Amino acid sequence: MIPVTGGALDTNEFDEHVYDAPQNAEARAAQEAKWAGDYDGRQHWSLREAYLRHRDRLQVAQRDLYRVKLLVDAHFSQSLKALDVSILERIADFGFAQGPAASFVAAWAAKPAGSEGPRPTFMARKRPLLDFETAAGDWDCVSVARSAGRVVCHDGRLHRTGRRLEMLHKKFILDKVYGSTVSDDEFYADAVRPLVACLDTAEATVICYGQTGTGKTHTFNACWKRIGTDLGSQTVSVTFFEIHGKKCYDLLQQRKQVALRADADERVHVRGAATLSATAAEVAPLLEEALRLRRSEATERNPLSSRSHAVCVLSLASGGCIRFVDLAGSERNYETRRMTAQQHRDFAEINKSLMALKDCFRAHAQIAREKKKASGGVRVPYRASSLTQVLRSCFTPDHRTVILATVSPTATDLLHSINSLLQVTQMSKDLSALRAECCVDLPMTSFAAATPIWEWGSEEVDRWIRTVHNGLFKYLVLPPKITGAALLQLSSQGFAELFDQSLRTARGVGEGEAWNEAAAQGAGLRVGRLLYGAVRREAMRWPEAQAAPVLAAAEQREAAERLRQEEGLDLPPAAERQCEFFFWGDTGQ
Repeated sequence: MIPVTGGALDTNEFDEHVYDAPQNAEARAAQEAKWAGDYDGRQHWSLREAYLRHRDRLQVAQRDLYRVKLLVDAHFSQSLKALDVSILERIADFGFAQGPAASFVAAWAAKPAGSEGPRPTFMARKRPLLDFETAAGDWDCVSVARSAGRVVCHDGRLHRTGRRLEMLHKKFILDKVYGSTVSDDEFYADAVRPLVACLDTAEATVICYGQTGTGKTHTFNACWKRIGTDLGSQTVSVTFFEIHGKKCYDLLQQRKQVALRADADERVHVRGAATLSATAAEVAPLLEEALRLRRSEATERNPLSSRSHAVCVLSLASGGCIRFVDLAGSERNYETRRMTAQQHRDFAEINKSLMALKDCFRAHAQIAREKKKASGGVRVPYRASSLTQVLRSCFTPDHRTVILATVSPTATDLLHSINSLLQVTQMSKDLSALRAECCVDLPMTSFAAATPIWEWGSEEVDRWIRTVHNGLFKYLVLPPKITGAALLQLSSQGFAELFDQSLRTARGVGEGEAWNEAAAQGAGLRVGRLLYGAVRREAMRWPEAQAAPVLAAAEQREAAERLRQEEGLDLPPAAERQCEFFFWGDTGQ
C-alpha cells in the first residue's frame, strides 16, 4: 500500500511507486532511444517501426493482389469461364492467401453511373516517391490505373493485438486519375486545356485538394504558368487573393485586407481587391511575385505549409473566366502538436471551410438529381464559409468545375491519402457507390520447411501453425512437444477433439458452462477439417513415394469417419461433388 500523509498522497512516496521496475526501465530506455532524434514531424515512430519491421511482408501482400487480379481476369477466358467466383476465392486463398480479394477485384470493371445534369469532374494525381522517403524505408503503396480511373490504396498495418498483420485494400473510382509518371505538360493538356478552350463566354474552376506536401501548389503553379500559351495575345484581367480564416487578403496589394460582398444577383465580389490587366505572357511573372506574399508557416509536416486558400481569377474580355483554387493543406493530429492556440484556431477554420465545400457539392448534386430549384427543398449551404461564398458560381448548372485530389504514394502518408480520396468521392453519390475495400489477414512471419513434415520437431510445428493458411490457426494452441509425425496420424475428428479440449480447459475451474458454449458447438470439427487438409497439403509438397505411406493410415480413418458423419445428412454422392474442400473446408458450415 502507498502511505498517505495528512490525508493526501505523499509526493515522494508516489514517485517511488510509479517508477518502472528495473527490467521495464531498461526496455523503455531502449525503446525511447530507438524513437529519439531530430525528425521532421512526419514520422509517427511507433507506427513507422511497425511499417519498417514488416515492410517486406506487406509489399508481398500488395503484389499478391495483382496476381489475384490476373487469376480473376482469366475467369473470363475459355478455360475458366465456367468457374464460380467462390471457387476463384478458394484458388486465390490457396495460391496467394488472398481469398477475399477475388470478389473484390471482380467488381473493378464497374463504371460510374450516368448522372442527370452536369456535375464536377473529379480527378486524382499521385506525386512521385521522393529520394529522402526511399532512403527512410518508405515504399509506394498507392496503385493507379489511368484507363480505368481507379486508385487502390494498400493499407498494411499491425493489428492492435500485436499478433497479426492486416492488409486493407481500398478502391476509389474517379473520372480521371494520373500516376506519378505523368508530366505537368501532359496533365495540363488533358485536364485543364479543355476548360481553357471553352472560355469565350463560359466560366470554369480548378480546385486542388489534399494533404500538405502532396503537390497541390505545384500543380496549381503548373496550370497558370502554361495558360499563357493557350490564350495567345489576349488581354487578361488578374485578381489574386487568399482566404485566411474569416478574412481575405489581396496578394496583388501587399496582402491588403479586403471584404466579400454580394450584389443584387447574389454574386460574391471581393471588394477592394485590385484587378490588373496583362497580356497572357505577362501573367506568370505577375503571379510569381504575388505568391511570395501568400500566408505560409513551417509546420511539423512541411517547412512551407500553405495556411490559406489561394484563389486566382483570370478573366477574358469576352466575358469568360477561369479560377484556380489552391486549398490549404490538411494535416494529421500528431503533426499539429506544436501549434500555438491561434494556429489551432486557424486549423479549425481550414477544416470548417473544407467541410462546407463538400456539403455544398453534395447539395448541388442532389438538386441536379431531383431537378429542383435551390429554393425548393434542398438548399446549397454556400454561406457556411468565406470559401464557399467565393466559389458560389461553382454550384450553378452551367459552371464547369474540376476537383483534383493530390495524394502521396508513401505508407507514412497513406492514412491521409485515403482521407483525401474519401472526401473527394463523397462529393458525388455515384462515385461514393463505387468505393470498395477488402481486408486480408497476414501471418507476421513466413515459414519455408527444409525437411518433410514427418521429420519436424515441436519448434517447426509451432512456426508452421502460426503461418499456414495465412495465419488462420495462429491462435490455436496445440499440446506441447507435438511433432509433425504426430499431426500426420490425426484425422479431422482427432484434431477436433484437441480443439474442443482446449475450449473446455479455457473456461477454468468452477465457471460452469460458458455463455458462448452453444455458439462453439461444431467449431472444433470445422477447425479440425481445415487443419487436417492443411497437414495433407504440406505433406504432398514432397514426392508422392515418400508421402503416401505416411498418409495412408490416417486417410483410412478419415474416410471411415466422414462416411459415418454423412449418414442422414442427405449429401450428394461423392462422384457428383465438384470439389472436395467445398464441403469439408468451408468454415461457414
